[in-house]
Amino acid sequence: MVFRNELTNQILFGNTGYLPTVKPLNEDENLIEPIGKPTYFCVGIADIVNSTRTVAGLSPMQSSKYYSIFLNHMAKDVNQHKGQVLKTMGDSLLFYFPETSHSDRKFGFLSCLECGFSLIESHEKLKTILEQENLPLIDFRISFDYGIVTMMRNHDGIVDLVGPTINTCSKINGLCSVNGIVIGSDLYEKTKTFKEYKFKNKGNFSIDLKRPYPVFTISRK
Repeated sequence: MVFRNELTNQILFGNTGYLPTVKPLNEDENLIEPIGKPTYFCVGIADIVNSTRTVAGLSPMQSSKYYSIFLNHMAKDVNQHKGQVLKTMGDSLLFYFPETSHSDRKFGFLSCLECGFSLIESHEKLKTILEQENLPLIDFRISFDYGIVTMMRNHDGIVDLVGPTINTCSKINGLCSVNGIVIGSDLYEKTKTFKEYKFKNKGNFSIDLKRPYPVFTISRK
């Protein structure tokens, strides 16, 4: 899946003639509806480090290209590992792995973790692309977690995922080293027996005052 930046370009550069029209709603019609039952998935977030400061020194055209290169680069790799890109969130990309809904199948979880390593290993390639465009280097953090989410769809048919797993995945991202990977405890519990990897406790993220949530780094053996 390739992320497309047409809408952003239209807004940035005043080309709004092709913006989608808003469909009228009936008063008793819900804007957003759940799709099926809540499901367990592995979700991931790729977040740019210090992008606000970097973009402040770029022109609108440069900043658009800066984000587009990063998002496309990440999205292609996610797609190659059987992941589905869901949406952008500011300067980060949210994605998930449908195969991990089958908790007894190792393949989906392997695809998730290998995707993380592939994204990190592609940093030099991303650096080269940015240099060719005379754009600043992008560093990023990757976080994954596993848990229950609900699929939602709005009246335009756009699908989203909601749930505490996504919130936790976003928050533990800040515990990650630059150009590194962290995973939450729930994903660790699903993958800790995998002989391909080594895990190290990175510390705890506080879900609330009573429940610390362990976070782990991961590396290949």
